[in-house]
Amino acid sequence: MVEFCRHCGEPLHTRQSASNPTLVAQWIHYAIDVMFWFVDESVRWWEIGKLSVQLKSLRRQRALILGQFENEERMGLQASLEEQQVLVSITEELARLSGRDEFLRSRCWAMTPELLFVTLFAVFLYGLIVVSPGRTLLPRKIPGPGVFNGQVSRVRDLPFSGHSVITVAEWFDNKLYVGGDGGLSILDPVSGLATRSADLPEDFFVRDVKVDANKLIVGGFPGIYVLENTILKPYYLDKQLPVKLVNSLAVAGQGNLLIGTVGHGMLRGDENSALFVLGTQKHTIKDFGRLGNELWIMHEDGILTGRGSNFEPLNLQVLAGRHLRCMVTTDRNVFVGTDQGVVVGYRNSRNWVWTMLSAGKPGYINDLIVSGDILFIASDEGVYRFNKGRMDRLSAIQCHALAIGDSFLAAVNTDSIMFYYFSPAVGEIAGRRYGPVPEIGTFTPVFPFVSMPPLPRLQYARLPDFGLLETDDKIRLTESVAASESFSPGDKPCVSLPSELQKPIFSDILKFDSRYLLATENRGVWAYDGENWSQIRGIEKSGHSFLASNASFSYAYGASIGIFRINGDVAVEILGSDQTSGLLNVFVEADDTLSLLFSDGSIKTCSNGQMNELSGIPGDFKGEFHSLWKINGRYLVVVDNGVLLHESGRQWNLIFFKGSIDSAKVVAVTPGKLDNLYIALNDGRIFEFVAEKLEFTGVISDQPVALNFDGFLWVAGRESLYFLEKNNFVPAPFRTADRILGAFPVADSKSVMVFTGAGVNLIAGRQ
Repeated sequence: MVEFCRHCGEPLHTRQSASNPTLVAQWIHYAIDVMFWFVDESVRWWEIGKLSVQLKSLRRQRALILGQFENEERMGLQASLEEQQVLVSITEELARLSGRDEFLRSRCWAMTPELLFVTLFAVFLYGLIVVSPGRTLLPRKIPGPGVFNGQVSRVRDLPFSGHSVITVAEWFDNKLYVGGDGGLSILDPVSGLATRSADLPEDFFVRDVKVDANKLIVGGFPGIYVLENTILKPYYLDKQLPVKLVNSLAVAGQGNLLIGTVGHGMLRGDENSALFVLGTQKHTIKDFGRLGNELWIMHEDGILTGRGSNFEPLNLQVLAGRHLRCMVTTDRNVFVGTDQGVVVGYRNSRNWVWTMLSAGKPGYINDLIVSGDILFIASDEGVYRFNKGRMDRLSAIQCHALAIGDSFLAAVNTDSIMFYYFSPAVGEIAGRRYGPVPEIGTFTPVFPFVSMPPLPRLQYARLPDFGLLETDDKIRLTESVAASESFSPGDKPCVSLPSELQKPIFSDILKFDSRYLLATENRGVWAYDGENWSQIRGIEKSGHSFLASNASFSYAYGASIGIFRINGDVAVEILGSDQTSGLLNVFVEADDTLSLLFSDGSIKTCSNGQMNELSGIPGDFKGEFHSLWKINGRYLVVVDNGVLLHESGRQWNLIFFKGSIDSAKVVAVTPGKLDNLYIALNDGRIFEFVAEKLEFTGVISDQPVALNFDGFLWVAGRESLYFLEKNNFVPAPFRTADRILGAFPVADSKSVMVFTGAGVNLIAGRQ
């Protein structure tokens, strides 16, 4: 028996004998079947509708005839034959149409289970797409054109101030918005001037900034503001935002926000309210990302992943012991910035692979940004570009935040904003579109551009390139096991400053006997014995003060206050301020004779209150003097170019620092225990002067501010701490926003006492 297709009438065996249809042909056949089914169902329901109208009309006619028959019977009359025939014909037609209607309805209702299933499935899909919290997933980022593959064509450096902490930078409406502890600053690229937004509260700490279509959303402490049509106003009313400490933001579609808070997890908000998201409580959210259909949330202790209603921690061994700083995701990769470099994750054919992006620098990561396949890294060591497995350093200047324009990169730090312009790589489509030298229309050369010499690596006049220094085969920076296993930072200062010493401007620190002496610029000199603070009495004048000592006495001095000998908690004046004008440094010899270095290059001695001329330094070094020392009976003066050794009279011999010294400045000097000196430069290099030679010791990834030697050489940066171990500078697990003055190991303990502008911190050893 041959079967035929009900639509086209073609024998089925003929169609099956042809070659097997492709998947597209099968779906076309399914679509044709669905179309015919839809047409058939439409015709059936149309016919059912007509039958319903006809049946109602026939029922009314039949009811009228039956009513007429009843009236005639009551009157004693009998219905005529014609009337009886009409009733019979109506009844027969009614029966025929009722049968047809029942048949059609049975055919239609036979599809009820299938239709009900399709309806429920559609409602389920609608719930997943619209009603489910998964709608808060971040929109997929469309990668932009890769216009940053080529070399840096030029650099523009603009001055910037007003923030001691930079958190974010974002382009909006052809202006660069920079956020930090100083609020929100707006940089006009035409004039190069930055102004502070006056519409935010005075103490507003901007933590994150995001662009949502034609709006700029600003989040921080305390709350969220929105900039729209040049008007800055609160995004939420007081009761609409349950947590005021906003740490991060993400735009999850028009009018929807993901809000990261400090200690309260994530909020999901729209224009009217913000609600807590379960599974993220008690976390400080730092960044958001999307990979596939999952939302990635980075907090202070790790990473959470989920679909919006359920989040699971991502346990990675490569992140153990590292503090997470920032995160950026692409369609294929996840980049996590930590305090020990960049960690990258990608999925291969079977599972995830996580590894360090670079074994050396950059180390302490502040910001990450992606353009196409290129990753830009802002770190304490400078600005880096990672592309096709190669890590290039664009600058050695510390960078806190990055922002990408059409053809340039903006790198922001507390002192300046640098714009890097790129020449597109040869043969790129983007290169042909932007031309040989990319431009931005609003920029005008108000400030002179820094010309870039054709060197294999970029260099700037501000800081030398560490890669070109002579290291004498010494490792410059290591990740020592002792740094992570020996110390653990305390949560709070173990001894805070007394009420009389609030907001001091510390200038020097000295360990004398069992006490620590701290000099200030506005609160005199104070002593700390390990538990309590006490003020040194007798120094009435306020001004810049510094400290010096020998084995017998300690001294406080300053150009505007004079020189005082400290005996216990009392200071006695030796020289008045009229005799110390221009005083730079004091060295205390073993017989209590004071050697004084003045800004004009003259060197004098003071014994029993009497001053005598000793020597002088040629005027070529005026303005470069740092400190005066005496080693093995020979005077030496540390200057910005090196160390001056006294020969006789006014004759001096200069020993230069190794490497570039064009912009070098000496920032700190401390003596060792073997007639040697350790000298720190502003670019992070540390040298040792020993046996009348200058030896390069190493380099740290922070700008040094202080040195002290107490068992080890301790180097304090702006917010980090290092110690010298086996000719390597090892970072201690301690970071602070307050200025570090020095670090001293505690006797009979594994602890280290760190003095900062906020008090005394105890780095306790692990038991």
